[in-house]
Amino acid sequence: MKHLGTVCKKIALSAVQTLVILTGITLITFFILHISPVNPAEIYIMGSGGNVGEVSQEAIEEQEKKMGLDKPFIVQYANWLNNVFHGDLGTSMTTSKPVKDEIINHAGPTVVLTAVALLITVLISIPLGIYCAVNKDKALDNFARIFSFLGISMPSFFISLMFLWLFALKLQILPVIAQRSLKGMVLPAAVLIIQCSAKYIRQVRAVILEEMNKEYVMGAVSRGVSERDILFKHVLKNAAVPILTWCGTYFGIMLGGAAVIETIFSWDGMGKLAVESVMRLDYYMIQGFVLWTAVMFLAVNFAVDVACDIIDPRLKRGRM
Repeated sequence: MKHLGTVCKKIALSAVQTLVILTGITLITFFILHISPVNPAEIYIMGSGGNVGEVSQEAIEEQEKKMGLDKPFIVQYANWLNNVFHGDLGTSMTTSKPVKDEIINHAGPTVVLTAVALLITVLISIPLGIYCAVNKDKALDNFARIFSFLGISMPSFFISLMFLWLFALKLQILPVIAQRSLKGMVLPAAVLIIQCSAKYIRQVRAVILEEMNKEYVMGAVSRGVSERDILFKHVLKNAAVPILTWCGTYFGIMLGGAAVIETIFSWDGMGKLAVESVMRLDYYMIQGFVLWTAVMFLAVNFAVDVACDIIDPRLKRGRM
């Protein structure tokens, strides 16, 4: 019973913290959009294609009343928050579709792209990072460090454009515009894998090296414990928490939307939707995207915390 009470208390505390964080994030975003010099009512009237004629001030004021923009800032935010709790994120100003439906339609491609890219990133980075740490300053370690340096140094838009030129225009083996298919996913996923692997390999290598230089490893070596047992029974176990934490961080970043990559390859996901919404100044769509991203980050972080508690119970006892 005591353990159950502790678990319930932890869940309740996490729920309160999540609500506070989400409220703070959405309030800041709402305020930034509120002080923007652009009038959302005017954008709504003009639509995504603009308006060749002039929009009268009376029409704008009437639209402001319909959208509730004539009310004080805090009242506008409270109304929006109330609608969110009832499952209404508003209506897109440019497509006239519910923001919730737009997010649902675009979240799927981003989740699929993220899952594929992260899986391949983990399968490449963790074994390679471990091997480089064990074989420090060897040929493959030096090559991996060069790859990491180049991957971190080159911006994603540069890699994306180079891949488009080589594989889509020059070799013509992949489509210029990515479709929701395995073939269309190859290039955007490859860019994500290169960008994340370049960092992840270095991080895995660094944490393994740090563990291997600790006193308990030296003690195990002096007692004649084999290098294999030291690595798999002790070093990897102690390094699992930071490795898993970084994995969750990358997953959250990708789910938030690799905006540049999705836009360049026309991958119809959340990142592309966010860029288009900002360009069109679609207030409700931007606010919905920020909320979706925040929820994804918090959900991933919570899942990582639970997984870390399972791997290392000492972390759970330390937070109690």
